[in-house]
Amino acid sequence: VFIATWLSYVGFYFCRKPWSAAKSEIGKEMHWNATTLANIGAAYLIAYAIGQYLASQTGPRLGPRRNVLIGMGLSIMVSIVMGFGNNPWIMASLVFVNGIAQATGWSGNVGTMAGWFHKHERGRVMGIWSTNFTIGSVLSGLAMGWILGRYHWSACFFAGAWILGAIWIQFYFLQ
Repeated sequence: VFIATWLSYVGFYFCRKPWSAAKSEIGKEMHWNATTLANIGAAYLIAYAIGQYLASQTGPRLGPRRNVLIGMGLSIMVSIVMGFGNNPWIMASLVFVNGIAQATGWSGNVGTMAGWFHKHERGRVMGIWSTNFTIGSVLSGLAMGWILGRYHWSACFFAGAWILGAIWIQFYFLQ
């Protein structure tokens, strides 16, 4: 459970980072100005905030495992479609949906961890477990930079979806 949830949260970053890594190249290719790019990024942040609330409501009904699986699955699908994006309104909509999906990660995984570890060991376990967001951010940033340096910006979205898809499979079987 520890490994499955830890990898899950690391994996979420691989579908979270492509937009921030590729937006400059997207802007150049699509001739979108800085305001358009910033508004698309803001769509993600607004959706993530809304998604945190929604995840807290749906999580207890669906259960943390199902909530995380749905969030990862939705993020994978949206990331694939984002790799084909060529319209700012469509891209903003997809980024928004991704923000909602991404918001299931923390609450669902923390909820799972709370159920598997006793109160007296949670501080130590969660201290180690919460390294996932730093490691996920660093690894996905490095990967997106490497991909962007060698391929078209769309490959960031496809690679992120592929990596989170592999993690979705392990989560499904191990969590």
